[in-house]
Amino acid sequence: MRQTIYTRRVTAWRSTTGSSILSCGPLIEGLERDLGISTETIARALNVDRRTVERWRANQSVLQGKTRERLGELLDLHHRLLQMFGSPDAAQEWLGARSLYLGGFTPEEALKAGRLDRVHADLDGLAAGVYL
Repeated sequence: MRQTIYTRRVTAWRSTTGSSILSCGPLIEGLERDLGISTETIARALNVDRRTVERWRANQSVLQGKTRERLGELLDLHHRLLQMFGSPDAAQEWLGARSLYLGGFTPEEALKAGRLDRVHADLDGLAAGVYL
């Protein structure tokens, strides 16, 4: 059976923390802490209400269907950024920098517009050396 990105990321996270797959509060906190993005940015990236993200952080609600997949994509971005840049500070700097690929917008602004795919593509170009 094919695992989703969300399942792979959460399984890897669980193996290091021992937490339940239903407890996504620490995942949300990790995104906020490491990427320096707000609850509002996470909500807009996932196309949900800010209060929904707050309920996830408090472990009062469980992710469903497409939202779970989108969180998996955001967790994958989180992992890739930390792996590529080596530190949360460097990842935050990249997220806040204007990108020619994104038409002068920052990757964080693209996240707020719900365009995770464009942020991944921008990161792919950087990883491939397209911008050097």
